Amino acid sequence: MTDVPALLADTARRWGRRRAGIALGYLAPDGAVTTHGVGHRSLLDGPAPDARTRFEIGSITKTFTALALARAVVAGELRLDTPVGELVPEVAGLGRDGTPVTLEHLATHTSGLPRVHISGTVGTLEMLRGIDPYRNDTEQVLLTRIAAGRLKRTPGTGRPAYSNSGFGLLGIALARHAGTTWAELVRSRVTAPLGLGDTGTRAGATPEQAARTAVGHFRRRSEAPAWNLDALPGAGALLSTVTDQLAWARAHLDPPDQLGAAVRLALAQHAPHVGLAWQRTFTDGERPRGDRMIWHSGGTGGYRSVLCLRPDVGDAVVVLTNHGRGVALAGMRVLAKIR
Repeated sequence: MTDVPALLADTARRWGRRRAGIALGYLAPDGAVTTHGVGHRSLLDGPAPDARTRFEIGSITKTFTALALARAVVAGELRLDTPVGELVPEVAGLGRDGTPVTLEHLATHTSGLPRVHISGTVGTLEMLRGIDPYRNDTEQVLLTRIAAGRLKRTPGTGRPAYSNSGFGLLGIALARHAGTTWAELVRSRVTAPLGLGDTGTRAGATPEQAARTAVGHFRRRSEAPAWNLDALPGAGALLSTVTDQLAWARAHLDPPDQLGAAVRLALAQHAPHVGLAWQRTFTDGERPRGDRMIWHSGGTGGYRSVLCLRPDVGDAVVVLTNHGRGVALAGMRVLAKIR
């Protein structure tokens, strides 16, 4: 039987060597939670992160946007095949070869939209220098760029091609349909019903939560500015904690009655290896060996994250760091070692 506390401590020690701070958590099939944190919430001598430290979770945010979509579909408010142009007039007619981009295309990365609507070379260089590549973006800037661009392929064809712009557009569409902001939509339809009080945007944080937020770093001793995600909140604007992320995992492994149908819709395969936002694979890779795994990773200017679930086993692991070095493999390897 795996010694989970020792495994988490060893993983944190090894993966924390080149990161400012790191926090891990494991949810066992019986509901027991084990957590471990090392390093610093802020350098040079800040306290070590723990289960209540808030981190930016980047693209794990997409799974929250996806559940907001699933809830609207289950309630009969929207359809997965609703063209996004019906909800966002600025991109009316968005499509290719007579096929419109639908909400499902956006949620499964099959819309044909590019990964981001910024210059790839300039954006990469700026991120390497610790500069926010989205600092001048607004919702209208994003919509103008999407409307002026051309889709890479016919929506719904080919393999999924990851698109932050697509999820940004999905968040805008859902918020407009609900007549509110994306942040309030996710709070009222997703986080509040599940009691995830520490999961929200920077703007919505209380002073006490702000004090528990780890400082992001793009190099081990260089702070990273918080990215401006005004145009892309649905793609990556949330902060959360190890505690809340394991509760989020539990809600997908054993959904509460009021969310059960929506959770099942979000987790179901809608495109090759993809649910609504969720990535689907196996602990031994894409081939059907090992345990089925549903996961999502995330990254912003000074943070990286991963959340992995094994529905057939009933467990999950989360890894959060306030550093720009990835941790996806750390989470996957922890699950692979737990039998």
